[in-house]
This record gives sequence, structure tokens and C-alpha cells, in this order.
Amino acid sequence: MNLTVPVAAAFICIASTATYAGDTTFDCLAQPAQRVQIGTPVTGLLASVDVGRGALVMPGDIVARLESTVEQANVALAKAQAEADEAVQAQQTRLTLAEADLGRSQKLVNSGSVATSKVEELQANVEIAKRDLDTEKRKILLAQIELQRQQTLLDRQSIRSPIKGFVAEQTLRAGEFVRQDSPIMTIVQIDPLYIEAYVPVSLWGKIIVGTRGSIILNQPDQQRRSAAVTVVDKVFDAASGTFGVRLELPNPDDQIPAGQRCQVDFNVTSQASVSP
Repeated sequence: MNLTVPVAAAFICIASTATYAGDTTFDCLAQPAQRVQIGTPVTGLLASVDVGRGALVMPGDIVARLESTVEQANVALAKAQAEADEAVQAQQTRLTLAEADLGRSQKLVNSGSVATSKVEELQANVEIAKRDLDTEKRKILLAQIELQRQQTLLDRQSIRSPIKGFVAEQTLRAGEFVRQDSPIMTIVQIDPLYIEAYVPVSLWGKIIVGTRGSIILNQPDQQRRSAAVTVVDKVFDAASGTFGVRLELPNPDDQIPAGQRCQVDFNVTSQASVSP
């Protein structure tokens, strides 16, 4: 995630005051890996918001629900139609009787007790019964597909979190009207953390993807943590003579708060000979 312009500008000013003369420690900022504004694909009345600011949510968790009385009724109707197999059973019975009549007539046709035309008529009845049975089965299949469609429409009324993270901001509340461009809440992912820093262009080629950095954060402690460079900007900032670097810092227990300043120390001496 790129830094915003004001934050980036602040880092450029900080980094531009340092020149590379053996000093490889720079100011940085610990940012969330993702900041997602949760919305809805449909408009409607917000029936409930199930999580509030600061709550931990997992992928797939329902965070809010839209009013869905109509959708629930449609699902109930579609389910009843999909389970109504009386017509199929009736056509199956009709086909069984037609096949039985045809079988008896075919046994008697050689003795002259049944005319050939009667047998042909019974064969036609069997074929008609088979087609009618297929038609009813197709109706059941279409009803099941319609049930799936209505269930999908109902599921869209439940808004789910796409990521593991914390609710950073709740924008809308129950009872408010939701539009497709109206975010309900903002969820941030802080595992991993993105460590953003700007370093002098004199380190270009020395800091590469995979270079290890030592991160010092104020909270929750000032212990050093190791992180790897994942992004090296390909465009310099000519005014300050710096370029951007991102490191990825694991935060499996979510104990390190995002949005705090930090310091990063690159061990470029032992890695300067590594080629990109």
C-alpha cells in the first residue's frame, strides 16, 4: 500500500537530511497491509451492523445485514417449488402403466387377439409418457436452479468480511439507507505490517528485494524485529534524492499497532554483493 502524499512528503524530508556515509538507519512508518472499505453490491436498508469499532473479524464473517424480508419469502417459495415432485411421480406412474399395457399387447399380437395398430398406439402412449416425465423432471431442475438464484440474492443481503482484520471505522448504522458507493465500515489488516521508508539514492543496488532490515518500533516495545524488503521503487524522487522501500513485517498475534513511526536499519554491508 503506497503512502499518502502528505506522509510520503514527510518521509522524503526526513530521508533527505541523511546522506549515506555508513549510516543505514532511517525513519519509517508501520502501515496496515490492507485497508478495505466494506460496501454492498445492492442498495437497501441497513438492518443491523454486527461488529463495531475495534472488533476482530475473520474472512467470511458477517459484519452487517440488509433488510431481506422479500428475499427470504422468495427463497421459501422457490424451495417449495423445487421440492414439489408430485407431478413427476404421477408421470412416472403413467409411464409404468403404459409400458405394462404395451408388454401385454405385444405378447398377444402373434395370436391375433390384438391388432397391430393397437400395439402401435400403445407404443406411442409410452413415448408420450416418457416425454411428459422428462418435462416434469426438467421443471424440477429449473425450480432447483431458481432456488439457487434466490438463495444467492438472499446471501447478498449479508455483508461479509473479505479479510482478517480489525474494524477501524464504522460509517453507517442500522436504519440507514445503503447505496452501492456507500462504505459501511473500514477494516484494516495488520498481519503483516508494511514498513515504508525512503532511503538515499546512494543505496540503490545495495538495498534489493530480499534484503533484511532490523525494525525498531516504540509500541509495544522497542525490541528489534527482522523484516525483508518486498518492494523497491523503480522511480527516484529527484528533489530529495531518495527512493521508496517497503519491508514486510510478520505480525501473527496482531500485537504491533499499525500507524506508528519506527526506525529501520539495513545491513547492506553483508548484502551489497547480492545481485537483484
